[in-house]
Amino acid sequence: MADPIVYGFPRSTFVNIIRLLLTHKGVPYRFHDLEAVMGKPEHLALHPFDRVPILEHGELIVYETSAIAAYVDEACEGPRLTPGDARARARMNQWISAVNSYYYPYMIYHVTHERIVFPELGIASNMVRPPVDTGPAYLKMPTDQMRPHLMS
Repeated sequence: MADPIVYGFPRSTFVNIIRLLLTHKGVPYRFHDLEAVMGKPEHLALHPFDRVPILEHGELIVYETSAIAAYVDEACEGPRLTPGDARARARMNQWISAVNSYYYPYMIYHVTHERIVFPELGIASNMVRPPVDTGPAYLKMPTDQMRPHLMS
């Protein structure tokens, strides 16, 4: 089968997660930058929700980071990405969900976009709250609760 193709844009954290997983497993892949066509028919034909990443592998086209990661783990040679033990898998999925739902949106949308991406694109910052000052307090309690499960 041909090498997988990862579609997205280089700055995307989610695209880079998939690239990292493929690299970790030793799977050669190609990268196709969609930045110039985001939201246009070429992109929407691959992902109807106008997002990235997208993986094409043979006849399969799949989007959403967690779906792609699960596919790569099961379909590609290389070290397993998920624990074999159900409890360890549950804890892994808890962390993934917490990062996706709470940590990532805060850090990316309230810090990175406001401080780096928007200025580079000439977009005015519309910060609702000062993210660097409130971020640590905002994330401290859940981090403290989950700390015992790190590296266990």
